[in-house]
Amino acid sequence: MKVLLIQPPLLYYTKIIKSPNIGLASIAAVLEGAGIDVAVIDANAEGISLDKIIGKIKEIKPDVVGSGGQTPISHLSLEIFKKTKNEISKDIVTLAGGHHFSFTDEESLQKCPELDIVVRGEAEYTMRELCSHLDQGKSLNDIKGISYKDAKGSIIKNTARESIADIDTLPFPAWHLFPVEKYHDKGRKMLAVTTARGCIYKCPHCISWKIHKGVRLKSPKRIVDEMIYVKEHFGHDTFFFHDDQSFSYREQLEGFLNELERRNNALFWSYETREEAFYNYRDLWGRMKDHGLFRIYFGVETIDAEGRKFYTRSKYDKERFEEMLDYLEHKLDIIVGLYFIMGYPAETEENIRRSLQYSKYLYPGLCSLVLCSLLVPFPGTELYLEMKKKNLILTEDWKYYGSVTPVIKTTVSPKKLQKLYYSFWKNNYGRLTVIARQLINLFSKNRFRRYMSKGFFYTTTEIMKTKNISNSGNKFFIK
Repeated sequence: MKVLLIQPPLLYYTKIIKSPNIGLASIAAVLEGAGIDVAVIDANAEGISLDKIIGKIKEIKPDVVGSGGQTPISHLSLEIFKKTKNEISKDIVTLAGGHHFSFTDEESLQKCPELDIVVRGEAEYTMRELCSHLDQGKSLNDIKGISYKDAKGSIIKNTARESIADIDTLPFPAWHLFPVEKYHDKGRKMLAVTTARGCIYKCPHCISWKIHKGVRLKSPKRIVDEMIYVKEHFGHDTFFFHDDQSFSYREQLEGFLNELERRNNALFWSYETREEAFYNYRDLWGRMKDHGLFRIYFGVETIDAEGRKFYTRSKYDKERFEEMLDYLEHKLDIIVGLYFIMGYPAETEENIRRSLQYSKYLYPGLCSLVLCSLLVPFPGTELYLEMKKKNLILTEDWKYYGSVTPVIKTTVSPKKLQKLYYSFWKNNYGRLTVIARQLINLFSKNRFRRYMSKGFFYTTTEIMKTKNISNSGNKFFIK
């Protein structure tokens, strides 16, 4: 049996960053370990169109085609399945997986007759068992974690599969099947790694904790082993931790630093966290910098008190936060990025403008990056369920769920909200002081700042690209 796994092309930001689908890489590794022939197409990294994907499927001649992707590109996976069945062979089994399809399994199977099976939740062992059954022509009714159509076209939803208890037992991702030389962040070669599955927080807009029940940590040794393996085999020494919240537990972080110190292998890393969580590690900041931490992202979301409650954030401590930013940026020379989210249901225009003004105050003096997205109720999240119940969802055309288009009703009109969103980028990145800072950073001794500044000059065109995409066709619900 031959299995082809596909990452569809992304819609934007592809010049700034190209990231791998670490979920597909883990699935591929488990399938290979079971003796299954696996091929991969990363259309995003390769920059290829749907037609070229279909051409590659014809060349590879797989028995199974699996694809997924995030919510805003889920329609591309369905289009791949349609073209596969109608232009190549109806005998090819089509599979969808990932967060989006796990929570839209029945809808997707009904919407797309060419989709045969949806793999829900963590897919490694489900895929291994499923491929074995398909190869042997066995019934699918005892495979946990799948939804599918029977011979009569009725949708069958099998029992959910248990989460993988010990994620250290999973093999290293099958990066040899991926175009690893093309993955980068602002020109710097970079690859993904994870520290855990699940999250200790339960943010209403996040799907991760709904997919991964509880929190399961990788051991510090396993994390470093994986990083060193990638460096030795693929030449990447720089990593981004692909968790929504890395190092939630001090013991794991200290063990990771101890392991890096013991192995004495130059590795560089970046991750995302909450500012209050990172502050609790202030006694470790110096060690983290010494052992490769070059960038940290904080999910600030908003400084509004009600908004902080909505996003399950602690009370905002302005003085402490700014002191931390100043120390990280100017004392330790660690790049700091800040995430803001705009448009929670009760947020007022006044509160949004206050956050916009504050982001201008922080950037570029106290941080190196400020990023903003619009709040999106991804299927399966608590936010989606609440917005659906209150009839506050403007559209369920998933291609608009890319965090650049308003898709829920709030106290601010969608048209005004979108204007405020684009004013964030214009007012932050269009200033002469910001451009001057980027020019200065081009000559920084910190090579990561140099890469960041080079990437800055792609940002304007990429942001304009998102504006064109979000404005294309949304006049039917953005008023």
